[in-house]
Amino acid sequence: MRQKSFMIFLMVLLYPSVGLSQQIPPLVAEQGYADMVLFNGKVVSMDDRSITPNTPGTIAQAMAIKGERIMALGSNAEMRRLAGPNTRFVDVGNRTVIPGLIQTHYHSYGSAVRTYGPQYGLVDPSVKLTVVGETTAEATAKKVREAILNAIRVQRIPKGQWITVSLQENEKNRRCTICTWAYLGSFNRRMIEAGTEDYPVLVRTQLQGIFNTKAIEEFTKVFPDWAESTDWENGPGSALDGYAAVPDRGALTYEFWWKDKPLSDLAEVLRLGGLDHLKKGLTTLATRILYPRVVAAYHLLNREGRMPHRMAYYIESQRGNLWNEKTTREFYKGTGAPWTTHAAGDKMLWLNGMCNEVWDSIYNEVCLGPDVPASPEIKARERCAVPGSKPYESIKMGLLYGWRPSQVHATSSHGARLYLQMVEEAMEEGNYSVEYMRNLRMTLDHNILLGNVPDVMEGIKKYGIIINVNTNQLGDIRENIKDYGEGLLKFVMPTKTWLNQGVRVTFEAAGNDFWTPIYDLVTRNIPVLRGSEERLPLVPEEAIDRVTALKMTTTWASEYMMAEDTIGTLEPGKFADFAVLERDFFTMPIEEVRGLQVVLTGLGGEIVYDRDQIAGGN
Repeated sequence: MRQKSFMIFLMVLLYPSVGLSQQIPPLVAEQGYADMVLFNGKVVSMDDRSITPNTPGTIAQAMAIKGERIMALGSNAEMRRLAGPNTRFVDVGNRTVIPGLIQTHYHSYGSAVRTYGPQYGLVDPSVKLTVVGETTAEATAKKVREAILNAIRVQRIPKGQWITVSLQENEKNRRCTICTWAYLGSFNRRMIEAGTEDYPVLVRTQLQGIFNTKAIEEFTKVFPDWAESTDWENGPGSALDGYAAVPDRGALTYEFWWKDKPLSDLAEVLRLGGLDHLKKGLTTLATRILYPRVVAAYHLLNREGRMPHRMAYYIESQRGNLWNEKTTREFYKGTGAPWTTHAAGDKMLWLNGMCNEVWDSIYNEVCLGPDVPASPEIKARERCAVPGSKPYESIKMGLLYGWRPSQVHATSSHGARLYLQMVEEAMEEGNYSVEYMRNLRMTLDHNILLGNVPDVMEGIKKYGIIINVNTNQLGDIRENIKDYGEGLLKFVMPTKTWLNQGVRVTFEAAGNDFWTPIYDLVTRNIPVLRGSEERLPLVPEEAIDRVTALKMTTTWASEYMMAEDTIGTLEPGKFADFAVLERDFFTMPIEEVRGLQVVLTGLGGEIVYDRDQIAGGN
């Protein structure tokens, strides 16, 4: 009898609504009991959208979840009052809980197929060779051709078999020297042609490559507009040189070699890659997609309810399909601009706009134009989108026909200036208002050398363009300084200045590593070369506080993909996407932040990763 009385007392204590129905909290009366309560935590909502340093917003002990959405935040006692007999309690053990992390720019499908593709037969079927380049284009081409001919003879490669050569940089060359040779045509297909006429060959450099004539012959059976597309994107004569840029290499894989592979296999590979992101607290990512089969595979996952994370994607069909100008215009004109916001789209997958990656480029192909002087040789390799080129015209077409452009690469100041010129031309031709253009919420990505040039920043503020930065690319800057001089330093990602001027700034994680970019933004202690362990300060006066850096990948990152009313902060009514951290990000030494681990991830109210079985394991 005493035991029964004690149990009744305990139920009334834990669930007062059971014994005192007249005291049911209004939220419970409206929504029913919470399905899950996270308690004993430091729940940081990140709901302060200001640029005021160190202002994370609401901090609570506990969070109640109903279905897929956040029900309320408050004290342990307050959230317990929202619980019923079937509520799941998760004791986070005084750990810090933050919104699910948002990756604003990640080519997720590439990493997934590299990791999981082989077990599903999604592999490169070519004969593979590796060659280390020489210090001149001519010597490098001779070495490549001899390696191919030797392999044909020794390996008895049958005619018609694809051969790919991974061409590595000579240690005496600066980074991506071979990329420059390929882009400028000083390393081209004619230099590797003799003796390879019966074998389709792709020589891969760090960013692009070279097709031989046989490869072009085979490739254009699937992509008949390839030559026109290549010249339109990369400059007249590029096709004649056999220039194969990023979209060509990807199309060879997804749309040529794998065109008859089961779509379900590609979809499963993408799903497995997405599960890895959950372990890092990543719950939403944005990606440009060039290839129709990749789009189809993600939509297959979504139809089957198997999307591993939320994803906004941006169509770059004019590149992945290797279209000419006429087809590109008809595509953007005829599709009716089907892009949408998250709230108006699907909860897991939504088309968020269109893109063209190569507005300007990185490494040796930045676009500083008149802003920074350099030798004619250095200026000749600058890659700037100009009227008549594919980047310029395709984005302009998208704007004219109602599309939202996003994830446009603008690494440098003059590249951004040309983008603004294109925007104003489209606005005038389409008779659009400044307000209309602002509501598109355009974004420019990478921005390592954007600087703070007055006319460029005036345009960015006028049109409300979001600046999305890539700190990983700061490892190339010291090489750029060798070309342009110390005056280049004032152009190096002045994040603090942009924020103080009222520009919205977000950042791109390094794959699914969010903590290294945050460390870079807070300390400006940057690798001397990309991938190097040695770090030195780089424009330290532009450092920001850690809370602001976290806003760039949560609070403000949701604005990037037009999802600020659904994700990005821990607020009632939003999707319950959250990450539980091993240590307190807000108080731990900044030097240790790069090693910070996520121990539990929630997506739409479900525990999708639980390293330490805090919630019972998953």
